Amino acid sequence: MGSHSAAKAWRRSEQERLRNRARRSTAKTLVRSAELAMASADPQASAEAVRVAASALDQAAQKGALHQRSVARRKSRLMKKHSAVLATAVVAEEAAPVRKRRTKKKEAPTEEVAKKKRPSRKKKE
Repeated sequence: MGSHSAAKAWRRSEQERLRNRARRSTAKTLVRSAELAMASADPQASAEAVRVAASALDQAAQKGALHQRSVARRKSRLMKKHSAVLATAVVAEEAAPVRKRRTKKKEAPTEEVAKKKRPSRKKKE
């Protein structure tokens, strides 16, 4: 390094590079975890994971770790996947067969009931 200011600029750029690297890594990890959450059956958990990942991507763009257009593209892809997962969950929910309630088996009629005469439904003339 030639001058004191050049050495200082190099140190600062190195610190910023490491900070940006951490921000990018965090954003990528959160996107990956959101995609894994989408694979699970819980739509609420996946929605929360997608929200956190989008926030991390926005923060990385704001700090300059990722380009804004790159972040927009990644968020768009993430939201598209999330919407597809939600749509399949709704379709699967609608297509699920409705289970009928189990009823108790009817007992065989006892002798008393069998002996009782029931009134006929025929009209008497």
